[in-house]
Amino acid sequence: MSSNPYAASSTESSPANVTWQSPTGVRFLVVGLCIVMSVLLYLDRFATSAATDTILRELKLSKGEFGDAVGAFFLAYALMQIPTGWLTDTFGARWTLAAYVVCWSLATIGLGFAYGLFAVWWMRLILGVMQAGAYPAAAGLLKRWVPYSARGLANSSVAMGGRAGLLLSLAITVPLMLLVGRWLNRDEGNWRIVFAAYGLLGIAWAALFVWLYRDRPVEHPWANAAEVALIAGPAGDKPSLRERSFDLPVLAMLASKEVWLMCGINICVNFGWIFLATWLPQFLIERHGEYVSQHIGDRQVVAGLMTACTVVAAICGGMLGGRATDFLVHRVGRAWGRRLPGMVAGLLVCGMYCMVPQLTNVWVFIGAMIAIAFTIDFGLGATWASYQDIGGRHVASVLGCGNMCGNLAAAYFGRQIGYLADKGDWNQVFYISACAMLLASGGWLLFDATRPVVETAEEPRASAGERVA
Repeated sequence: MSSNPYAASSTESSPANVTWQSPTGVRFLVVGLCIVMSVLLYLDRFATSAATDTILRELKLSKGEFGDAVGAFFLAYALMQIPTGWLTDTFGARWTLAAYVVCWSLATIGLGFAYGLFAVWWMRLILGVMQAGAYPAAAGLLKRWVPYSARGLANSSVAMGGRAGLLLSLAITVPLMLLVGRWLNRDEGNWRIVFAAYGLLGIAWAALFVWLYRDRPVEHPWANAAEVALIAGPAGDKPSLRERSFDLPVLAMLASKEVWLMCGINICVNFGWIFLATWLPQFLIERHGEYVSQHIGDRQVVAGLMTACTVVAAICGGMLGGRATDFLVHRVGRAWGRRLPGMVAGLLVCGMYCMVPQLTNVWVFIGAMIAIAFTIDFGLGATWASYQDIGGRHVASVLGCGNMCGNLAAAYFGRQIGYLADKGDWNQVFYISACAMLLASGGWLLFDATRPVVETAEEPRASAGERVA
């Protein structure tokens, strides 16, 4: 028997019988929980970015060695995308996502106990394994809880939660370290206490999520029949639909042109994005640190705040891009509604990265980074929504496949940036990123969101010009 008293039967939840009700807003609570999870995901993942200079000095590591630890995270994160996505498809997000968050929070706390490269490497590896299931799980639960025509904005909101977490990590990590140092009257090890506090926030979120979330709208005691019907759409929430998938459609995924294209697009976009997320503060310290120290203030604090400005731009770009893909789907159909944001973003970012090596003024350079961050994330809502379009009930597994490829690229290029930085060859980073974003734009031109990986009665192939009423 359903735990939702408003959904005693499929007849009661049909649109014809719930017109007198106003839909409840549980779906907004679910999206809100996902956004907070995404904030914590990136807060824990990139707390090391702002503190890189301190960690390198206290642990006596080279940038290349630290780049290996960065690569270890992304390698584990990439390889575990499909397994964790399959677990979520099979057992639902309520318990799997909560378990992922608890485990990665413990790894963040454990990083505070690291005193050498080996410990840092292992904690980052565990963090990558546990964080791998976060976005596949989020994509699956958003598909179940958000009406089709609103998924672009919902997905962008969750993705921008991640950018907000990155923003927080850049803006508050170093000031918190300084504050802890003043409180405890110590000069070293303050980052360890800050990391422990970040981990405790994740454990608290997991407990709240298990209490408030249910895997299907019809199971939630706070969701009325009108909201269930709204989420289900015109076809209704048919009990015959398989809400969980115990099989992994490997052959169908291998045979899908769209899966291959999304994997390639993710690889290219991660090549273009990973510098912003991991190495930009260190670049600013090395290339512009003397100017910053003389004219502005503490170079590590200023580098973090400057990088935070790029993240604010990314959040704005992502939210606008989410609205844009929803609008375009209504106006030009699903195929071009998903293609256009990614195509435009790839071309513009390619051109901007080509100009970056000629920029010597720190303020002009930061302006360019702000524009690049805004434009890259403009295409992010279309990316997530496209996975839901083609993934069907296997959406977590399909997104996991694409995310795996993208993060293998991040693991490789994040590591290579460290070695290029040791040589002072930053310009090569920008040119490689430009080429990658050009290829991403070409991939979007070929992608068709109307072609599902597995065609079933529940997930039929749509026409290329399909519009949403």
